[in-house]
Parts: sequence; structure tokens; C-alpha cells
Amino acid sequence: METTKKRGRAWGLALTALLALAICGYAFALYATPERASQQPFVSAKGELPGLWLYMLWAHAVTAGTALAIGWLQFIGKLRRSRPVLHRAVGYVYAAGIAVAGVTGLYLACYGNGGWSGRIGFATLAALWLYTLYRSLRSIIVERKPREHGEWMLRNYALTFAAITLRIYVPLAAVLFGVTDTNDSFIVIAWLAWVPNLAFAQWWISRSRKKIQRRPAGRSAASSKAG
Repeated sequence: METTKKRGRAWGLALTALLALAICGYAFALYATPERASQQPFVSAKGELPGLWLYMLWAHAVTAGTALAIGWLQFIGKLRRSRPVLHRAVGYVYAAGIAVAGVTGLYLACYGNGGWSGRIGFATLAALWLYTLYRSLRSIIVERKPREHGEWMLRNYALTFAAITLRIYVPLAAVLFGVTDTNDSFIVIAWLAWVPNLAFAQWWISRSRKKIQRRPAGRSAASSKAG
């Protein structure tokens, strides 16, 4: 049973890595430079926007894509234990990427599709992105609590994973409901892209905590029986 669970987690992490690298490649292909970003159809469809917007979009795409591509590495337990220096180095790059992506995300949310619902949804995502990053860094640097650090990073990466879920829901909205205009679909997708992700992360954390709480009791009971 334990072997099956480990294999399941390994396959889940492998799928996460595959999707993350694919979206990162997509982001870099389309947004490698501000000039290339300006050539994307949805950018021209936005109409007249402040000149700063394009550079914020470019910075957001590059830093969020980088964080998405490397973040899953932090959840490989063997890597954390055997290569702590690498784990910290990847963590620094990831944190820097999320910091930039979160700030630019707040700015971009003001111009987001989906009306007020879409804008508030994306702004909330960006704010929680920055908050969970802050809590994860504080828990390891100030409080020296590695388990809590890992929990906050899981929540944070669940929000980062919204880059993937959003790109799944947009075509699904078109295929299942015939909604092709993101001004309409983002009313819901701006929330759907990240709320279930965060809920799943919280469920996973709660389940892991219960397992940890049960271990000492189980061992104590086994010891008592042996005695």
C-alpha cells in the first residue's frame, strides 16, 4: 500500500513538472522580450493601455514562468535532504520570481478581463501569492519552523499553478459552453483558476498533519503491546 502511494505521488509530481515546464516554455516563446509580447493578438485586442503595462506583462510572464518551472523541485524530499544548498538556491530564485510576479500581477489585475469580478479575482490571487510567500519565508528565516515553511510553500505553489489551470479552463469554457470571449469567461475563471488549487493544498496539508499526529500514538501502542 505504501509503495503504491509513493508511486502515485511520484507520478503526480512528474505530471506537475511536465505541465509546469510546458507552460514555462509557452510563456518564454511568447513573452521572451517586450517586443515579442506586444505582437500577441490578445495584447492588441486590449486597445489603448499605458506604456508601462506591456513591460509589466513581460516581467510577469517571465518571472511567473520561471517560478512555475522550478517550484516543483522544492517538493522532492530526497533533493531537499541530499542537496540542501541546491534547495536553498532554487528557493531564492523562486522567491524572487514570485515577488516580481505578485507585484506585477496586482498591477495587471487592474486592467484584467472579466469586469470587476475578473479584476478582483486576479488581484486576490496576486495578494495571496505575496502573502503566502511572506509567511513561508518568515517561517523558515525568523521562526525556524521548516514544516510550516513547507506548508506555506505548498500553498504558494498551488497559487502559482493557476497559470496551468487557467489555460485548461479557457478552452474548456469554449468547448463545453461556447464561451470564447475572455471578458465573459474570466468572470468565473479568474476565481476558478486558483481557489480549487488552494483548497486542494489545504486539504493535503491537513491530511499530512493528521498522519504526523497519529505516528507517535501508533508507536506508543506498539511499544506497549511489545512490553
